[in-house]
Amino acid sequence: MNRLKKIGAVVVIIIINLLVFGIIPLNIFLIWKDFPQWIMLLAAVMDIAAVLLFAKKTFSGKVAKIIAVAITSVFASLCVLLAYACPYWNSDGYKSDRPIKYYENSDLTKNEALDDLEEVMDYLRKYHISFVDGLTPEVQAKYEEVRADYESKDTVKRIEFVRGVRSILHEIYDAHTTLETWDPMLLSDGPEMESRGYSIYSVNGLTEDLMKELVEPYASYETPRYISVSMDNLFYLDLCGVEAPFEVVWKNVDGEEEFRTYNREDFITVDEYYDLLDKYMPSDNKNETYVYYEIDEEKSVAVLTLKHCWISKHYRDVLREMFTEIKEKNIENLAIDLRGNGGGDTYVVNELFKYLPIDTYYQGDNFRKIRWNYLTFNQSGKTKNKRNTGLEFDGNLYVLTDEDSFSSSMLFTEMVVDNGLGKVIGESPAESCNSCGEITQFYFDDIGMWLSVSTVEYTRIDSSKDDYIEPDYPSAGDDAIKTLYDVVSDN
Repeated sequence: MNRLKKIGAVVVIIIINLLVFGIIPLNIFLIWKDFPQWIMLLAAVMDIAAVLLFAKKTFSGKVAKIIAVAITSVFASLCVLLAYACPYWNSDGYKSDRPIKYYENSDLTKNEALDDLEEVMDYLRKYHISFVDGLTPEVQAKYEEVRADYESKDTVKRIEFVRGVRSILHEIYDAHTTLETWDPMLLSDGPEMESRGYSIYSVNGLTEDLMKELVEPYASYETPRYISVSMDNLFYLDLCGVEAPFEVVWKNVDGEEEFRTYNREDFITVDEYYDLLDKYMPSDNKNETYVYYEIDEEKSVAVLTLKHCWISKHYRDVLREMFTEIKEKNIENLAIDLRGNGGGDTYVVNELFKYLPIDTYYQGDNFRKIRWNYLTFNQSGKTKNKRNTGLEFDGNLYVLTDEDSFSSSMLFTEMVVDNGLGKVIGESPAESCNSCGEITQFYFDDIGMWLSVSTVEYTRIDSSKDDYIEPDYPSAGDDAIKTLYDVVSDN
């Protein structure tokens, strides 16, 4: 009976400790903001006290009591340290039911603006990989300038707040550290005009290139090539200081122009916009997949198109199906089309490498420094390939890229190139291989904006190469497929 009683006591103590640790994933995945970190400290004290009382009543031996309390104390202390270090504490990136607040240029009080600014800076100081030793002089100076501007006003327009914060983030030169709205207001005529082959050429005399120049001081990037604007998006018009009425010139591929005038009331929510898009441009395949392949048996070419770097059973099934067909038809050339791929999960490339005849390779994650508040550590070494020997491909491998091949798709390309596994066709991705990423996200509900902060610094696998991936066969992004076939024919 005593033995069973002691075993039961150990189980209860373990459960109590796991409940304390469980507060961390509970916060990261379920609980929204304003969950103070001192909750973990309180839970740790209660955990130690509970185990102390429980051990005192259950264990007869002094040594058993000391061991139980000592182990609990160490575990509880580690939980507290982890909560204070974890960049995902109170973050909003992993919550499935995110808030929705459509963009509007509302007013903030001076105090609201200053409080939000300090919250932004606190996240940067605690979690951004570049600020382990404090803010850089450039970021500190810009922060002081923005704070002084807010202090000089009674109210701060939302777009003024955004400009101020984004001007601070601009000084970091990190495309992943941003302040964005996920719920834009878009021009109601967009779907109709797009269905007729028109796109916006200018707004109030400003072309896209001129708007990019206006956005530049508020843009986060490693290279200006990454700057983008949405000319039918009210947020970007406000960011550029373009005021209503909006005189819009629409132009089609034949150069024909249409002139229309709009006010702020002519912008609709993104959900309403997509409803109109379905009306004017109905799709026969509304569930168009993000990954698919085509095989040209005559040219001995397979092209795998990957629109997003998403790991899923569907992705793995497509790979297996494709490499099975490649083997059956003796296809000699494989191209991975990453044009327009904005990133996602780095490990999509690991799944593809399983079908290549290599035992080990350098993973992008093997060359990075990670920061969790006061903790920093480096990763290095090679990755062992879990080879699928029955379906291995030993032909020519190509990657198709353009300036919009970003984040994980850029890293995908880097791993192919720097491991000597293939060639690049198209345009150089507009992101440096020596860059930051692995973001944590925080939502500011009073302005409906999302702050993303990089917690990791990547360095290029092959340090002898340049910061940016340069194509082996340069071409315009739209011409990459044609260039691929030209290269295959020449070879």
